Amino acid sequence: MRKRTTTGQLNSAITKNLLHIAKVEVYYKTSRKTETIDTDKFKENLDFLCESGIFSDFVDWHYEKDLSGNDGYIAESGAMNLYSENVVTVYLRKNDSITDEEIQEALLFEESEE
Repeated sequence: MRKRTTTGQLNSAITKNLLHIAKVEVYYKTSRKTETIDTDKFKENLDFLCESGIFSDFVDWHYEKDLSGNDGYIAESGAMNLYSENVVTVYLRKNDSITDEEIQEALLFEESEE
C-alpha cells in the first residue's frame, strides 16, 4: 500500500544511510518516454529542494515496499498529481542492518492535528 512521505523525510533516510538510491527514472506523461537519471544528480537536486524551505513541501511523495524481491522501496512523485507533467520514480535499497520498521519510522508522514 502506498504511503505518504515528505521531501525532507526521504532525503533524511538517504542521508542517514537507511536507504541507498539504486536507480532514478523520470517519466514524461505527454510523450510517454522514460529517462534514467544519474543517482548523484538526483541526490544533488533532492538536497537543493530540501534547502528551498517551504517549497520542498509542495512536492508530494509516496512510497511503498518493492514487491519484486529486491528488499527495497519505491518512492514516487508526480503520478497522483494531475498538474504534473513528470513522474519521478526512485528505486531504493534498504541497507543490510536496517529493519522495515526503521524505514517506516523514517519515511511515514503523519499529519498533526493542530
